[in-house]
Amino acid sequence: MLEALAVLAPMFLIFGIGYFAGYSQRFKHGAAGLNNFVFSIALPCFIYISIATAELPDAFPWQVWVLAFVFPAVFAVVVYYATRWLAPKHADQAAPLSMSASYGNVGYFGIPMTIALLGPEAAVPAAIVHLLHNLVFLIGYPVLRGDSDQDHSKGTENQRHQNTLQRLGREVVSRALLSPVTISTVLGVAVVALNIPVPDIITGSIELMGATAIPLALFSVGIAMHPALASLRSGGLSIALVLSGIGLKNVIFPLATLGLAWVFRDDMGTGWFGTVLLMAAMPMSTSGYILSERYDESGDMAAAILAGTTLLSIVTVPVAAALLG
Repeated sequence: MLEALAVLAPMFLIFGIGYFAGYSQRFKHGAAGLNNFVFSIALPCFIYISIATAELPDAFPWQVWVLAFVFPAVFAVVVYYATRWLAPKHADQAAPLSMSASYGNVGYFGIPMTIALLGPEAAVPAAIVHLLHNLVFLIGYPVLRGDSDQDHSKGTENQRHQNTLQRLGREVVSRALLSPVTISTVLGVAVVALNIPVPDIITGSIELMGATAIPLALFSVGIAMHPALASLRSGGLSIALVLSGIGLKNVIFPLATLGLAWVFRDDMGTGWFGTVLLMAAMPMSTSGYILSERYDESGDMAAAILAGTTLLSIVTVPVAAALLG
């Protein structure tokens, strides 16, 4: 665990610097632009370089689909219905709670930390797990929550069904196929698999841009803690639900993933096994807060869980890394 802490300590320090920088209005106002730069340029460059300079894994185990795609979706559904059953007076918070308890920060936190702990050979597994995990929530949540507006709209059931399918198609194309992260992953794999020569000036430039991804991503997450904590302090939230969401995301979800992955560990191999486990241990995704703000009546529940899971991850992520020992 001490070895994992030594690797992760500088990352959490940068996260802390970002948090304190968030007290400045200059940085608060620039947070959106910084996030766009990280997601659209820096992180794709980082992923491309990590893949292009590493060896491709021998296989893509089918078990990864179960652990990174199917299981998070099932977990979220279980949390949703359990919340409505156990806390019916908070039924309106069931959707954001279920997403917050299972949607991890597999991009800004997950990819850099996984590669830092497991080495460059984890670049391809991390990128694929990131893509599968995001497909569940970046596409699924808007489609499911967006349906509530159309249920009461005029038109036949067939028309509403067609509208849902059209929106799903647009989400798949825009959020998955045309995502900068997806494009950079495909390009990196193509360069390695086809042995495509790339001029040093291009590789060097991409490498310089990619080198900014880890510090800027962690810095931006630190800034994002301010609106999350502000929502928590505003009141009107069930503390029990917030604590439940934190415990589910930081403890129950990683342990459940570990138990399921343990069954497949020999078939997947240590690289895929370690990547899936570390990704599951990541705190709640900042994108989850953005989704909740857009599709729920209030993003306060997601914001509060985001703040709590990120702070607790200072302990839980090193523990997860130590389990890989």
